[in-house]
Amino acid sequence: MEFFVSPYIKFALKHASLPERVYVFDTTLRDGEQMPGVALTFEEKKMVAEQLAKLGVDVIEAGMPVVSEGENKAIKEIAGMRLGPEICALARTTREDIDAALDCDVDRVHVFIATSELHMKYKLKMTADEVLRRAIEAVEYTKSHGVKVEFSAEDATRSDLGFLKKVYSSVVEAGADVINIPDTVGATTPSAYAHIVEEIKKAVKPGVTISVHTHNDFGLATANALAAVERGAQQVHVTVNGIGERAGNASLEEVVMSLFALYGVTTNIKTTYIYETAKLIERLTGVRLQPNKPIIGTNTFKHESGIHAHAVLENPHTYEPLTPELIGRKRTSIVEEAIVIGKHTGGHSLRAKLENMGISVTEDQLKEIMVRVKEIGDKGKTVTDADLMAIVEDIVGRVAEKERVLRLEELTVVTGKGITPTATVRIRVGDKEKIASAIGVGPVDAACNALQSAVKEFQEMSLEEYNLEAITGGTDALGFVTVKLRDKDGAVYMARATDGDIVMASVQAIINAANKALLVRGYKPMGQ
Repeated sequence: MEFFVSPYIKFALKHASLPERVYVFDTTLRDGEQMPGVALTFEEKKMVAEQLAKLGVDVIEAGMPVVSEGENKAIKEIAGMRLGPEICALARTTREDIDAALDCDVDRVHVFIATSELHMKYKLKMTADEVLRRAIEAVEYTKSHGVKVEFSAEDATRSDLGFLKKVYSSVVEAGADVINIPDTVGATTPSAYAHIVEEIKKAVKPGVTISVHTHNDFGLATANALAAVERGAQQVHVTVNGIGERAGNASLEEVVMSLFALYGVTTNIKTTYIYETAKLIERLTGVRLQPNKPIIGTNTFKHESGIHAHAVLENPHTYEPLTPELIGRKRTSIVEEAIVIGKHTGGHSLRAKLENMGISVTEDQLKEIMVRVKEIGDKGKTVTDADLMAIVEDIVGRVAEKERVLRLEELTVVTGKGITPTATVRIRVGDKEKIASAIGVGPVDAACNALQSAVKEFQEMSLEEYNLEAITGGTDALGFVTVKLRDKDGAVYMARATDGDIVMASVQAIINAANKALLVRGYKPMGQ
């Protein structure tokens, strides 16, 4: 494929040590899910793993088994699916963590311990010698169980280089197959990171894979990862859409497409599935993509300037370094095909429309979307692309029926001038039905108070954020509600819901978030 990129790249890379192939280690299900407000259900995690396998990542870091029973179950299930990529589990350098990872029957265990003076003194409260001994023992123990071992020196970029070399060379001698160099708080620069990678590579024996893990606190995650590859790093840790703790991680799509188009370095990624994967993660996590997000943002292939638009019509390469088709996109972000969605729409037409929007859904989800579309059509309303996207995000992002702990059966709200807003809810909790009424300062507040009265678990949660958005203009617009719910342990869960009735959308969004929180805390779904 032809690319018109800077003629100076070849000159700049003249003294680089580029590997022939870079392995993509995806940590969306582990580091990505540590993003505040992101909590995937068991079924959603399996869906993400299947999509990552379809995309072609080499390694899926499925999570940290010791975190919870639910996390352990999900990792074990994903490992048992035999999707193709290596399945990896994260563990600290303790027997408890490592045994939990090994019990999941994963292909690789990723062991880590901090090596910076800051972390050793204030977090671990250990000496450098103790850290070194712990790292060696953990790698030896893990390797003795016949799995591939990856070792990370947490906060490597703020660690003493001499000590870092000693740790890495020691764990390689102990059997580590891959050594990962994390920029844990995203606080280094490309040239500094390249220097660290070069020095570590010289300090360890040949044959071990050098990996890098970068965070985006200063917006340098992708740049740092690429600088490391220039110095010979053969594996890069990434997340889809760059989600992750704080400012996030190196973005899979940015790193992969840069390697492909600018460096000419091979990966196993099937690039035409990038956009599809990005949209799936956006819908499941509730983290919206910014319009100007590189590679996958809605504005990436849009041109408003007359000069730009004219040139693109003549030759897209004038203002587009990549073609949208290369990542599985159409030239415009809104489908131009003449498929009108309404109450007469059939399943084939609806699926075609969704596929052209970069959306893949299951048969059950398609049926539910169809029902919602027809309900709107029966009211005489045209279903716009924005309406359709909101419905999809609601249904795909919702906890599956078989995983729900809570289900709203009925909601009645009375409000008006001179009337105190009053709500009554009938809700199913497991195999029991609860009914409660409450008043509030408004209909949504009254409904939330009724939920708290009906279900004691709601009393342990607080609504951290509430956002109502009208999808299209007019009094018949769909209400799109996003909420963040904080549980008693401080974890935050994001969820959304869409409905023509904004009170119903609000209550359903809160219930969706509560379902995620309760599942993570080990509550059994209905029927189990």
